[in-house]
Amino acid sequence: MKLKKFLLLFMSTILSFGLAACSSEETKSGASDSKEKVELRVAWWGGQARHDKMNELFDLFEEKNPTITVSREFTVENQYAEKFTTQAAGGNAPDVMQTSSFFQFDFVKRNMMLDLGPLVESGDLNVKDLDPMDIEGGKVNDKLYAISLGHNITGVIYNKAMFEKAGLELPKNNWTWDEYVEIAKAIQKSLGKDAWATEDEGGVYRGLELFAQQRGKSVFKGDGLGINKQDLTDWFTFWDQMRKDGLTPPADIQSEQGDKPQEQSMLALGKVAMISKSSNQLKIYQGSAKDELAIVSYPMDPNGEKKVPLIVASLGISAKTKHPKEAAKLINFVVNDPDAAKIFKGEHGPQASKQMQEVIKPLLGEPENKEYAFVDEMIQSSKPYPSMPSNSTSVQKLLLSTNQAIAFKQKTISQAVDEFFEQAEQILNR
Repeated sequence: MKLKKFLLLFMSTILSFGLAACSSEETKSGASDSKEKVELRVAWWGGQARHDKMNELFDLFEEKNPTITVSREFTVENQYAEKFTTQAAGGNAPDVMQTSSFFQFDFVKRNMMLDLGPLVESGDLNVKDLDPMDIEGGKVNDKLYAISLGHNITGVIYNKAMFEKAGLELPKNNWTWDEYVEIAKAIQKSLGKDAWATEDEGGVYRGLELFAQQRGKSVFKGDGLGINKQDLTDWFTFWDQMRKDGLTPPADIQSEQGDKPQEQSMLALGKVAMISKSSNQLKIYQGSAKDELAIVSYPMDPNGEKKVPLIVASLGISAKTKHPKEAAKLINFVVNDPDAAKIFKGEHGPQASKQMQEVIKPLLGEPENKEYAFVDEMIQSSKPYPSMPSNSTSVQKLLLSTNQAIAFKQKTISQAVDEFFEQAEQILNR
């Protein structure tokens, strides 16, 4: 009898060690006990309206997944890329981060993002219902690194009341640069001293990219720049003339706008008539604007390239995350859950999931309907966003500071262009 009890005790001990070893191996491989509490850090950018929406979204996720806590980090878009790359360099990146066509290539080439292919193959990430163009928008070198939240196109968001006050017809898609300038001058005549036709956009990367693409080029090519000094000189000269004509805010007022959210922008406050932004931001600006807003295409060169790059906003997973499966569960929730779709409601444009688009269609308001109509028309002549090299986000920041130096008359255009190329090449060759 004693021998039998001893054998039972011995076998029980062996079994306990075996289970503990298996549990340890599962943890190492990324799997986790369903009862284990996990904290996911999630990062995004935007204004207060987006923060409120994202907090509501993640509150619901926590309710549906009580073992997962979502720690939330957010900032304005102009600070986002620099903050995240700094965190990643220090080994402190969030588990899940928002990204877009403007940042994604740089993040991937810095080895900051996880290849999502294995999580798709295992079924942890479901992309079966996503539009193929949205899936392609999350790829770099044919590997999937980000799951689309929606797609949008750069356009000019404008104040309809200011156009009407100036006695102007509303602009139509594919308007020209000459028409843009003529309209800006007409609007300016009807405005007071404290309002302007447009913001100074000489330092806006998305604008320079469209300007370059109309010339058959791109700001970046391979691991370097794809534009030459004459292209950049022409770009800076255009905006310098807009400043001289009094069509943009003075340098000191414009420079204050950099880190302000949409709710505090000059467009929302009725201080400018036009601003170029991603189409999904129409509803965000409208939420804070007194006057009705609308959207039209970016100005075109009548003799240039007409295709426009599609911008895809996404969620990706940090390459250093300890919780890839839980991170995938969160992304799946945002992209594929009907309850999440009703909260998210096309925040970044038409959602990647066709089913979720049908879920939210009855919930869309007038600003979203304008935005979707614009995207539907422009997407017929869209193309994938061009690839960018490592450190491209730093070059985008350099463009902004260079334009500011010209606006404050600290540098001539010639000096600014020469220094931009010198510094950009140093940045890209790091």
